[in-house]
Amino acid sequence: MDDQRDGNAGSVVSESLDGYEDIAVAVTSAVARAAELHPLDLPPLTDVGIDPEALDTLFETTHDPTLSFTFRYAGHLVTLDGGGSLTVGESEE
Repeated sequence: MDDQRDGNAGSVVSESLDGYEDIAVAVTSAVARAAELHPLDLPPLTDVGIDPEALDTLFETTHDPTLSFTFRYAGHLVTLDGGGSLTVGESEE
């Protein structure tokens, strides 16, 4: 996995989706790192209106770089792209 983070709390976390069987696990893990929390301390994705199975369907099998999905989760802005990357940054709301 390719993980990048600067030294500041709430910094951007970027990583490849390769190596994750479930996209929801990748999202939860990356947001937990960005928030400096344990993944189990975060609400389930379904609590914020995100269907984990739909994420898997959209992003596990595609490598279409034009595909992108951005949503807010646990105070962070999460972006998935069809090229196989995940980025988590601070949400401004």
